[in-house]
Amino acid sequence: MSADRTERPLTRAGRTVRVGAALAMVLALMATSVWGEDDFFPFAPFKMYSRAHDTDGWADSTNVFLENAEGERIAISDNDTGFRRAELEGQLTRFREDPDLLAYIAEAYEAAHPDEPEIVAAEIITKRYELVDGARTGEETEEVVAAWTEEGTA
Repeated sequence: MSADRTERPLTRAGRTVRVGAALAMVLALMATSVWGEDDFFPFAPFKMYSRAHDTDGWADSTNVFLENAEGERIAISDNDTGFRRAELEGQLTRFREDPDLLAYIAEAYEAAHPDEPEIVAAEIITKRYELVDGARTGEETEEVVAAWTEEGTA
């Protein structure tokens, strides 16, 4: 390869465009860090990670439970379906409004566990634990956020 390449200096207009673009990015980052939500990523911090949880109050734990045709109740993890807990918690409103979406989680579980009995029901349950100084007090509540059953079952 030849090194005959000559470098041309950046024009005034080129510098102005680059400085303007950098300034716009910095302003967008600053503004959305204060007023932004997770949807503005990458210009906003994930708020779920930007604040510490109160050590006095209530902590939530949301899980999906499946029931197979033999009546066995299964607490599933991320590895069972590929559907992560953070995604679940982020979509709780959708599951409340349309519990039939749980059928997709059941299908994903069945695809990952083809030799196990068919899934006939699913529930999303949120447990709330009371904390004092970061330790559980023993007070807890449980809410069924959404429930789905296969047609013809229960």
